[in-house]
Amino acid sequence: MSMRVCLEKMNWRIINSVSPDRTEGTKPVCPTALLNCINRTRTMPKPSSQFCMRLGLLGVLLGALVLPLTTLALGSSVPLYVSEELDDKSALVPLSPQTKALFDYLEGALQFQFEIRRVPWKRAVESAQNGEGLIFGISKTPERLRQLAFSVPIYSEQTLLITRCESHFRFNALSDLKGKTLGIVRGTSYGEEFDKQKNILFMVEDDTGNTPARFNKLRLGRMDGLLWYSQTRDLGKLELSLNELYSGSQDQRSGKAPRQFCVQAKPISSGEIHFAIRPDRDQGLLSQINKVLERARTKGDLARIFSPDSKPGK
Repeated sequence: MSMRVCLEKMNWRIINSVSPDRTEGTKPVCPTALLNCINRTRTMPKPSSQFCMRLGLLGVLLGALVLPLTTLALGSSVPLYVSEELDDKSALVPLSPQTKALFDYLEGALQFQFEIRRVPWKRAVESAQNGEGLIFGISKTPERLRQLAFSVPIYSEQTLLITRCESHFRFNALSDLKGKTLGIVRGTSYGEEFDKQKNILFMVEDDTGNTPARFNKLRLGRMDGLLWYSQTRDLGKLELSLNELYSGSQDQRSGKAPRQFCVQAKPISSGEIHFAIRPDRDQGLLSQINKVLERARTKGDLARIFSPDSKPGK
């Protein structure tokens, strides 16, 4: 057996033993420099199996250095971190129809499949910053811009303040939040000015992605308000929907009792939502996504995918 054939066989076995997600029967791509070296040594005596194994391992290590997301961009699976959302039984809430439609659109255009990983938002951001894959639903902050590369904007949204109607609280400026306790999802950003004032001008209650539990804490008076992302401009419709979903009694849910939750008219902030990835893990993947998103925007496909009431980002 030639050294080249030996390397290919040994390298295929090694990669498939450590990469269970690799498509069965897919041959690894060996670094060009290593193959050139092998070609120049074809006249050498037949190598030992131990030497061949070592050379195969070298191919794997070199491949890991130069191929990580080039293979992802062209392959069958791209890790994508998305915030988890939980229901009142702590079960995972499915992706919104709009988000699923966007992912399906990109998969069809780019001929790959997202490996969706639903985790708490803080962990999703950390995973992206650690170079473990893409993240969806993320906004720009100074800190994130130092660590991540962002796609073109996908849509814009507002950060809204939800309060108990009985409190008669009115928000017009950040100074109105002085001394208040506000519920936020751990690891999220609500605009640079708001983020700077956390636990200084006002206190924050770090919540999980369990939305019913968040509203229950607000209903019981454990906090003065909670922050909510939304694309909708119809605040009356949003307020009605939130009360139907999260009020504590059947009468309140059916509209027979006064509303518990009020949506403040003035948003805390507004911003744009993106995909993002650590720059050294990109290798052109973000550029491909951007081209599809720009084309979808020009054709009106993004507007059709995302209605004003679609699910928020972070």
